[in-house]
Amino acid sequence: MIDGFPGQPTVVPGDDVALHVSTDARLFCVDFYRCGAGMELMGRSPWMVGRHLPNHLPYQDWAQNNLGLHGEDLEGWPAYRFPIPEHWKSGPYVAIFVEGDENGNELRRPDAPTPDARHSKALFVVKSATPGATASMLYKLPLLTYHAYNRCSRLGYDPATRQGGWSLYTVPRPDHLPAPVPPAVSVHRPGGGTGGTPSDIANFDPFDPTPRQTFAHWDAPFISWLERNGHSVDYCTDLDVHDHAGRELLRRYRLLISVGHDEYWSDAMRENVERFVGEGGNVAFFGGNTCWWRVTFDDQLSFRRVATWSEAGSPNHPENSLTGVSFRNGGERDLDDHPLPVGYQVQHADHWLYEGTGLRDGETFGDRPGEYIVGYECDGADFDRSALERGQLVHPTGNDGTPESFVILGIGDVAPSGWGTGNRAATMGLHSNNGTVFTAATTDWARLLAGEPHPVVEQITGNVLDHLATTGSKGDRSRPPPRRGAGGD
Repeated sequence: MIDGFPGQPTVVPGDDVALHVSTDARLFCVDFYRCGAGMELMGRSPWMVGRHLPNHLPYQDWAQNNLGLHGEDLEGWPAYRFPIPEHWKSGPYVAIFVEGDENGNELRRPDAPTPDARHSKALFVVKSATPGATASMLYKLPLLTYHAYNRCSRLGYDPATRQGGWSLYTVPRPDHLPAPVPPAVSVHRPGGGTGGTPSDIANFDPFDPTPRQTFAHWDAPFISWLERNGHSVDYCTDLDVHDHAGRELLRRYRLLISVGHDEYWSDAMRENVERFVGEGGNVAFFGGNTCWWRVTFDDQLSFRRVATWSEAGSPNHPENSLTGVSFRNGGERDLDDHPLPVGYQVQHADHWLYEGTGLRDGETFGDRPGEYIVGYECDGADFDRSALERGQLVHPTGNDGTPESFVILGIGDVAPSGWGTGNRAATMGLHSNNGTVFTAATTDWARLLAGEPHPVVEQITGNVLDHLATTGSKGDRSRPPPRRGAGGD
């Protein structure tokens, strides 16, 4: 068995990446892959002597010495340093750990080079050494969501019963832990995008065998589509936006991109992104259940969830004010219980977002069998449902904190399928506050960019990126627009 995690989730070319590794093999080496249009092998390390270290508790820094459940000493996992070549492009990278015997012969190699794994892999991001110099778009990986669901592969997880481990969703009973029980998790442990087991792995997606809450499920397909179509993008994680330098990082770009299930946000993340929009920057949320939980950090590496952002009293700062929509008026679906496909009904077909799609008002997209663009989780803005039933254009009421400027461009009515919460409708749309914020309002938007071509979804995605990455007041106006390849929309 071999597992590891990065000492820093993001690094820059010219620096080292420290990988903390524990293995019962005599030797191991590391293959490094960049996850872009595909998995590109960037290099392999020499063989190194492995050490087998104990598991730590989920809220601890596994790189440090700690005390275990019964007061036993837990030695920190050692760091192995690898230089990041200057020519490595910004992007998500996967380290694949390969075990060997004392003669340097491979014993076990993980599965084929994919970003998905329950162990033996680790995810990190290479940021641009010159932010915004060659790209106007910044893609943020939802590291906090990965770790909120991450219960590692080393914490008693039983693949037969799919039980065990600890995430923020699977806290063990208090009598299994020292008192008090810290309801927090650390980003310094195996997993967090890949190399671990998400707590909801039993919640199977019939259209994609990769587990939800991992990099492979939503982010990797979207990134692959981005780079296949020639978009120039830099990359970061939540911690870079949360960091005290996050505001300055965002200012180097015109568009921030968030995809899939970007559920966990700190105060600093909200403040920095909202200020970015207020100063003319743009944001595109190609996801759902976005910014649902507010988190606080116990230290630089461990965090806990404290409340939903819309919860009365504290913080009472509805996510709608940033995203325009909320999970309170969307919901979560189980395809076994609610199999009826839900797509988007078009409003304002003359809007630039629909340019080139050929769609007309009242038509739908994403609702053919096997598509289900609305789901697994979706967000909505409150509106008058009686107007929808009368076939009229619907507008936000604002009762849930949705900005007055929010324009509903697509309605995914989940009520006929028998699921949802609140107003029970996903609402794709956008609003402006100096900068523009777009939301696809569904986690599964990225899924329709993978596999068979979907011209409408691809065209809308391209329209959003091209428009928001070349407009607004941020950054150097001499920066060229993103490059689009011949395979683009």
